[in-house]
Amino acid sequence: MKKIFENGATWVRADFHLHTKADNAFPYNEDPNSYVTKYIEQLKSEEIRIAVITNHNKFDLAEFKELRKNAEREEIYMLPGVEFSVKDGAKGLHILIVFNDEWIYNAERANHIQQFLDAAFLGISNYENPPYVNSKLNLEGAYESLNAFGKDYFFILAHIDDQNGLFEELKGRNLEDCICSETFDKKVLALQKSRKNDNRKRLQDLLPKKKLAFVEGTDSAHNGIEGIGKGNEVSGKTQMTFLKTGAYNFDALKFALLDPDNRVSPIRTELDKAFLKSITFTTGKWKGKKIAFNAAMNNLIGIRGSGKSTILETVRYALDIPIGNNAHEPEYKEKLVQNFLGSGGKMEIELEDHHGKKYIAEKIYGEATSIYQNGELQHNLRTNAIISKPLYYGQKDLSDIGGETSTEDLINKLMGEKLKPIRQQIDEQSSQVVNHLSELKKIDKQLSTKEEIEAKKAAIEKDMKIFKELEIDKKLNKQIEFNKDSNRLDNIIEFEDTVIEAVQGLYNDYKDLFAGYSVYESKENPALFKQAFESFNKFQKAFFQLGDIIKLLQTEKKNMEQVKTVFLQKYEQLKEEFSEIKRTINLPNIEADTYVKLSKDLDFQNAKLVEIKKLAEKRIILRKNLTQALTNLRSLWHEEFTIIWEDKEQLNNDQKVIRIEVEFKKNKEKFAEYLKAYVKGSGLKGDLIDSIADNYPDLIEVYNDFGTEGSKINSLLSGGNNLANFKIKFDENINAFLTYRVPDKFTV
Repeated sequence: MKKIFENGATWVRADFHLHTKADNAFPYNEDPNSYVTKYIEQLKSEEIRIAVITNHNKFDLAEFKELRKNAEREEIYMLPGVEFSVKDGAKGLHILIVFNDEWIYNAERANHIQQFLDAAFLGISNYENPPYVNSKLNLEGAYESLNAFGKDYFFILAHIDDQNGLFEELKGRNLEDCICSETFDKKVLALQKSRKNDNRKRLQDLLPKKKLAFVEGTDSAHNGIEGIGKGNEVSGKTQMTFLKTGAYNFDALKFALLDPDNRVSPIRTELDKAFLKSITFTTGKWKGKKIAFNAAMNNLIGIRGSGKSTILETVRYALDIPIGNNAHEPEYKEKLVQNFLGSGGKMEIELEDHHGKKYIAEKIYGEATSIYQNGELQHNLRTNAIISKPLYYGQKDLSDIGGETSTEDLINKLMGEKLKPIRQQIDEQSSQVVNHLSELKKIDKQLSTKEEIEAKKAAIEKDMKIFKELEIDKKLNKQIEFNKDSNRLDNIIEFEDTVIEAVQGLYNDYKDLFAGYSVYESKENPALFKQAFESFNKFQKAFFQLGDIIKLLQTEKKNMEQVKTVFLQKYEQLKEEFSEIKRTINLPNIEADTYVKLSKDLDFQNAKLVEIKKLAEKRIILRKNLTQALTNLRSLWHEEFTIIWEDKEQLNNDQKVIRIEVEFKKNKEKFAEYLKAYVKGSGLKGDLIDSIADNYPDLIEVYNDFGTEGSKINSLLSGGNNLANFKIKFDENINAFLTYRVPDKFTV
């Protein structure tokens, strides 16, 4: 295979109208021994890869073979041809005839091109020299004469707008008859040097279904070698032709000209996307085996079991593409790669990014990929940064295309990077929702103890009533107040511990991060960044004052603990006084210690009720925060949908082969399946769950409907046990339910 086609079909420059020294109008007065070399060098310098030799009414077989032999060394494809004069029109029409190799390379060793010319100019002299007299044949006669040889060829009509061109020589009815003829239909594949839009339009009107290629050629015998590839200018720019082909042969050339919309271009088509160029394998089975890939479509053809899937999975592994959640038989696919590469199996992967920069990625089975550019290791660079959004589908995965899951998977693969930021925001917002729910759950648990606390308080007050009636409370008041003071000091010390721990944690989290923000040098705004860093340094100094504040807080906490120690010493000194008071209370069935304990418990229960009141107020704020968080989450879901919808529209507009439609949160089947999995065991029938999915956009809406009189959820479940059982399941799974994104519905 030619190196130029190592990666498959590519765009090459073609020149369909070249003259050589064999043409009498072609000047060359230099060393004849260097002629062929200079001719090929000129083609090479002009980057002409397909060259058709078309001398006026002449074909020099010896010269052609010598030129072709040297052209092949430079991977230039040279074809035999002739600029042939037919007798149509006032002055004659020039056509380019391009011949298959069999006209000159054949078992008979015959030059059939010359045989055709001899017959066409039989009895006519000096036809090889200007002004190039016409042959005996018109276009139709040339067609019939060439067909008699039984070998392939095609016509290109030369310089169609100029002298001896189609539109200059043929007018009116003659022009229409020529264009609509069988000869034109079957053998004219291209028109050379077309410049007039009116003539192109006339062709289109006469041949609405025929696709004709418009091509270029040097067409300048008088300028010699130096003129090859030059001239034919429009607005000072040389007109060129580029063909997309995957081989150097006659059939490939015809194939390109027959598909001008996709394979013929007046400009060089530059590749502006990244692609995998090749993989070279060094394994127990393959030693240095190289597989090259095209930037467009690649086909692996082989019988069942020949290894197509193995190559596909190995390419996936080489590009670090995960198998995906919806892939068939993931373990089997991994084993294909493992068995093929084996222990120590190595791949050298050649990659090209959309800027045309080349990289080599080396990957040993089971190890991380190392990427090099110009032999230098690119630290932390990954293949997905070179080839963006590669799509992977296994053979069996393709059979799912068009299904709900596969279409959603396709969209996710196409938009993976674009959706990352919004999905990260969704995850963060979902975490906020879960945190609010967790806080509410804790508060609700504490609030649920209010009745129990009030009952305890009432019981304590009842038991204390007898002590107050006997005025024992007055005698024990001093000890009771001391106990209250002890509780309060304990609460203060506990609060100070919490504050110090929080401030210390904040200080530890950020103190080491400041240095990283100061290491930067602005090339465009040095003065501005000097001011910025001056401000940042002040901010840093202010932050590091937290270290001193923590020390001050710890000192004050020690002072508070010292106060508690003095208090305890004082309490210890009064213990005997308290005991004496208790001994003086000499009443049957009355123990002074009981009143002290009850007083302490009453103070504790009152403190709990104060805290519960604060929690109730906090709960109101948390409920508002939860409502806002849920609203924000739903907004982010819609923002994600909008991004998908816009990309879907772009995909639909860019091509007409498939059309994808997407509807926001309309995949009711998946919604129902999700609910059924979570409410299993609740006794709720499937049709009831289906009705919830059909009537609600998501579970946040259901949550908002709970407790609302006459709501849809009450009506759908008919109240009673169904509603109660569903509510139980909802509460059990509330974190998952309120953050569940009902899938969008995709239709191909």
